[in-house]
Amino acid sequence: MKTLAEAGRQQIIGLLLIFVTLGLFVAPWIVGYPDTAKDAHRNELAVGIIVFLVAMWRFAHYPSARSDLLVLVAGIWLAVSPWALSAQKTAVFDGAEIADVTIGSLYIVLSLVSLAMLRRSAKRRGAVSSGPN
Repeated sequence: MKTLAEAGRQQIIGLLLIFVTLGLFVAPWIVGYPDTAKDAHRNELAVGIIVFLVAMWRFAHYPSARSDLLVLVAGIWLAVSPWALSAQKTAVFDGAEIADVTIGSLYIVLSLVSLAMLRRSAKRRGAVSSGPN
């Protein structure tokens, strides 16, 4: 029964990842990106597609640390990308910083929560398998 509850919590994290990614996809229209911010938008689309595919994969398979680490790296990149892209002399504007840092931070938090849940689940399985004989 515990594994069913843990799987349900992992599915909730997958669903939250999808909602956050949908927010990333509509951010250009909500924030009002200018036409010159195509580089920021392409970056967000690339990160969003990766995280969306990982989130969808979570529904078919029990998530692993690799998928959570991929979301963690995507979140870190998204949070720092406005400054990394502006250092490359690409078109970025201030509204992208707000959206990217916020959504990147949400990705980071969700991946860390999922990693913590996986770790706790592994400890429980280890305690059960090494229990009294």
